Amino acid sequence: MPSEICLSVQEMLTGQRHCQSMSHKDAVLSALNQQRTDGILCDVTLVAEEQKFHAHKAVLAACSDYFRAMFSLCMVESEADEVNLHGVTSLGLKQALDFAYTGQILLEPGAIQDVLAAGSHLQLLELLNLCSQYLIQELNSFNYLDLYKLADLFNLTLLETAVVDFLVKHLSELLKSHPEEVLALPFRLLREVLKSDQLTSLSEEQIWQLAVRWLEHNCRYQYIDELLQYVRFSLIDTNTLHTIVLSHPLIQASETATALINEALEYHQSIYAQPVWQTIRTKPRFQSSTLYIVGGKKREICKVRELRYFNPVDQDNVHIAGIANWSELTPMPVGRSHHCVAIMGDFLFAAGGEVEHATGRTCAVRTACRYDPRSNTWIEIAPMKNCREHFVLGALDNCLYAVGGRNELRQVLPSVERYCPKKNKWTFVQSFDRSLSCHAGCVADGLLWISGAGC
Repeated sequence: MPSEICLSVQEMLTGQRHCQSMSHKDAVLSALNQQRTDGILCDVTLVAEEQKFHAHKAVLAACSDYFRAMFSLCMVESEADEVNLHGVTSLGLKQALDFAYTGQILLEPGAIQDVLAAGSHLQLLELLNLCSQYLIQELNSFNYLDLYKLADLFNLTLLETAVVDFLVKHLSELLKSHPEEVLALPFRLLREVLKSDQLTSLSEEQIWQLAVRWLEHNCRYQYIDELLQYVRFSLIDTNTLHTIVLSHPLIQASETATALINEALEYHQSIYAQPVWQTIRTKPRFQSSTLYIVGGKKREICKVRELRYFNPVDQDNVHIAGIANWSELTPMPVGRSHHCVAIMGDFLFAAGGEVEHATGRTCAVRTACRYDPRSNTWIEIAPMKNCREHFVLGALDNCLYAVGGRNELRQVLPSVERYCPKKNKWTFVQSFDRSLSCHAGCVADGLLWISGAGC
């Protein structure tokens, strides 16, 4: 009879199901913790500062590479009932064991250093991660240097990064309120701050001045060559480089520093080639990616010159930023609409489009210009071979490509031309097999893609 019932049950079931208890793991760990508290079924006793703690080797090895090696690699301690731990306080060990058995810990100022020492010594990486998060929440302008020293001592990468980010954001105000602390920054910390693309609270000239003050403070001249590599001299204007920087004794005493200044001066002299000469030392510093709008048409004005950007300072408030975060920059040399823009080497190019002449007549033009976000200035570059509007402009392989469009006579063009920044010159390249305008285009996977077209 039972076999018949079992057979009928099997016939009623349709297949396998993976089933999981949501509480089993917590219940097992809780039971093991209770055994530890009661001192039953434990197989090792840990001793720190003469205080004893019962534990299970299996639990310790599962949490810590330190204990895994100790209990599984035929070390003396693997067979011992009692293990003495040096370099760990009893408070730190108690907190570490509580975390190992519960996944929870109460962190407070009086115990954090003991917990860090225990977590580091016993290689409890998740515990160190929680300590880092706790310290990051406590980070402020009074303790950042001490917290950096803790991060360095216990190899807390998250905390170290947080201190760097804090300094990058607040360096200007810290220089005003606590200049002596800034000058006391360890070399490695200051280096990471100066490397940051987000260091925008100081101008590049002020960054140079800070580097000089730090080097002269306590005569740290052994760091000249390395530290000055992170000052972006190409972002400092030529006059300042000649009159202030190049003549400074620190620069004159260092061949490496002198070479950096000469590199910056050469960069400034090669105006049109700058987009293809970009390095980390010429890259602008920005808080975040920036959205620009350039030119176009307004109802009350036929063509506009304006350049606006949207760059929310507080990323947490992007969703409520609204129109107030659109700010004006230096306008284009001439108002235009139906033009094209492209980014190359952190420069913004605007080319062609429709321009209104003094007579009131509008037509396509061949003119082009380039915007430099470092100095908030525009310069005219060589004009295109053809007048173009409703065309495509793309940056590819350190060149600009202008594709199709309509000319000043409203004729649709098949031609394609290429701009070389080094020569500041446009040249015709292979044309399309048909004329096209009002098409779309983009650069992807090392190719310029064109889609659609109108007559």
